[in-house]
Amino acid sequence: MTDTPMTTPPAQGDGTLTSLAQLFSQPINGTQVQAIEIPLFQRDYAQGRKNEQARHVRERFIADLCAALDSDGKSLHLDFVFGDVVNKEDDGKQIPTLYPLDGQQRLTTLFLLHCYLAWHQPQSSASAQPWHAFQYATRPGARAFCQFLTQCRPRMDAQPVSAWLCDQPKYLPTWKHDPTIQGVLVVLDALHRHYQDQPSERLHAAWLRLTDPVNPAIRFLLLPVAAQKLDNTLYVKMNSRGRPLTGFENFKADLEALLHKNPALLEADGAAVKSFSHKIDTDWADLFWPYRGDNHLIDEECVRYLRFLFEVRAWKQGLPVQTSLGDLRALSVLSKALLGNQVSAAHENLDWIARALDVWLTVQFAGLSGPKAIAPLFASLFTRDAQSIATTPLRIFNFRDFGDAPVGVDMFHACCHLYGTRPWSLAHTVLLYGVLHGLMQGTPLADMHHRLRILRNLIEASRSEIRADSTRNNMPALLAEVETIMAGGPLHAVETFNQVQVRNEQAKQALVAAHPTLHEAICQLEDNELLRGGLTVFDLSPAQDPRTFASRARQFFRLFKHPYHQVSAALLSKGHTGRSRQRSSGHRLAYIGAPRQAGLWENHWRIRYNEAIHPSATALQGLLDDMAFGQTPQAVIDTFVQAPSTPKDWRYYLAKYEVMRGASLDFAGNYVLGPGQGYAICMPLSDSCDNRSNHHDAYLLALASEAGLPPSDIRNHGWPRCFPGHETNERHLILRRSGLKIRCVENGWALSDIPGEPALRSAFDTVASRYAIQDGLFAVPQTQGIDIEDRIILGAQLLHELIEAGL
Repeated sequence: MTDTPMTTPPAQGDGTLTSLAQLFSQPINGTQVQAIEIPLFQRDYAQGRKNEQARHVRERFIADLCAALDSDGKSLHLDFVFGDVVNKEDDGKQIPTLYPLDGQQRLTTLFLLHCYLAWHQPQSSASAQPWHAFQYATRPGARAFCQFLTQCRPRMDAQPVSAWLCDQPKYLPTWKHDPTIQGVLVVLDALHRHYQDQPSERLHAAWLRLTDPVNPAIRFLLLPVAAQKLDNTLYVKMNSRGRPLTGFENFKADLEALLHKNPALLEADGAAVKSFSHKIDTDWADLFWPYRGDNHLIDEECVRYLRFLFEVRAWKQGLPVQTSLGDLRALSVLSKALLGNQVSAAHENLDWIARALDVWLTVQFAGLSGPKAIAPLFASLFTRDAQSIATTPLRIFNFRDFGDAPVGVDMFHACCHLYGTRPWSLAHTVLLYGVLHGLMQGTPLADMHHRLRILRNLIEASRSEIRADSTRNNMPALLAEVETIMAGGPLHAVETFNQVQVRNEQAKQALVAAHPTLHEAICQLEDNELLRGGLTVFDLSPAQDPRTFASRARQFFRLFKHPYHQVSAALLSKGHTGRSRQRSSGHRLAYIGAPRQAGLWENHWRIRYNEAIHPSATALQGLLDDMAFGQTPQAVIDTFVQAPSTPKDWRYYLAKYEVMRGASLDFAGNYVLGPGQGYAICMPLSDSCDNRSNHHDAYLLALASEAGLPPSDIRNHGWPRCFPGHETNERHLILRRSGLKIRCVENGWALSDIPGEPALRSAFDTVASRYAIQDGLFAVPQTQGIDIEDRIILGAQLLHELIEAGL
């Protein structure tokens, strides 16, 4: 039994239709009621609680009550109140007393409404009224406080009513600890906020409507029950929940009331309204039962899926969606926006929401509906398997965002479990909407597979485009384009998803149209962890030999077997210079390739808007072709570094020395390369050299490694990530014993802080004379500014002799 108001009275049966004031003037089961007492086993007054759920229920209920008291307002019927009249002995007298078993919250609020409006009526203070005999047996203080309310007349100025009441001498200090009394004060303040600006004539009219002896504005149906045994057993039996309404139950009551208050909706399809009210507690409740949580309730699961539906529907109509709200508050706001009596599309919205729930049901037996086998359905559509090479089911990459949640690939389960939480993103919403739309349109599974693949690819490429914030809300357009994609519509109509990827999808379609045998190879590449649907680095020209493309696809899988420390060197060997951007210092930041992190390579393989072709395309395809002819990546690297014609610039050194590629470091694959031939290279922790973190020096790393220099002989604190500041700062390797500094410069190795102590100076001069060091420079032989001898080998020999000499 809920506290939902009704606009039409329920069938009376054996009950008595009455109001709070009428109750004391008409017999109930042949007995004249003289008092109402809330039994001891009832809970405290809940409508005055200060949480969000109670606030919402309170505001709705008070608004309905006050609307009914307007001079032209419709009567309000508060459904059933269960209880019975029992003689209670009081001071030797038998007092016929109504004990409500269900309806306590509504009766208490009605009592407070009577109190508040009576305070505005001059004649009401002259004598006691029959309805004053309302009391709580739950706590002694609550009983006394009800009497206190009927005996005072607060000042009706701008201050809250509660402030005046709490300031009275008869207000007991212990009452501040009674939850029922504190709840009553909250509700009285709410009533005062509603009525404080109303003229006295309107308040008087409201009082007359409330206490009308013939046709009162607010009534309920009192249904007698046997009350000889007023204990918890009977209470639980009569009150089907035996506990406070959950937030979801309140929302369902609100939603049902909203639907029944919409005359246009009832006129258009009253059967649909009735069906919705029925199914939400039957067929659809059964749908969510398998997904219930540890509390064995379906409330949270149903709320999350409904929020998904309501938000999607609101986005589709361009309505505002406040994703920061709590689930129930968001549903309340959206239900009014989608189904309120001023909404012209309310009927279409209700129909769509119902069908979006029914789509998960199937006829099981004897014409009865039951849940589909939802998990197997999603298992036929999607997989998380990284080793899968089949074209179906489709590999979905962002399911890993769900963490340890036991949802597998069941997106319906994931929505019920995670919607509105951090693991669930807008990208998941877009994908689930694609599945839902396809199912609701009856799309054959074969077509679903193909269209979901295109949608998956576009989603993966559109991380910047899938937004619903205040600066850019693309969700209305994206959801419309999802419908186009799932209907098999033309890709040129897709304008909001990443346009580079849209063109990539068109190019793939043209290639498959020319060479159908390449379909499987393309799908397998799309499902690769690093490509994720984006094949912008590949040649997709339909004019190519299909055997070439198929060969490159096979070699790509061979090349990118974790770890990736050889890949960047092999690409450098084929002419790769990285994706880069110029910095104001004259240096450039370039991504050459991370040794281990797959996500960084994945970002690299996507072409940017300002790139005509992918900067790695030529090098990658050349490398894949070499591998197809039997060369390993290492053989390609060896050929490059050993060829006499290879210039010994930064590409040569990075390709030859693995330590410079960060194979054993926590390294993101970014380099800040010096101008010219790149004989100054920072290896930043992330994507820049600044004062936020320290970075490595690639040449000094290789120098120390080639010389076999142990960390104990190095004075740099935190070696090897020990260089703060910007790329233009000087970076030195400092020897521990002598303090001698070594730095890589354009034309060789610069030495500074030469020790002045005689023995160390003598040792240094001896080594320096053998290496022709002049003015602190060990020059590397060069032609036109490019090394003709390996500076790492030469520098390592020098460093070894310096250490041997005691420096």
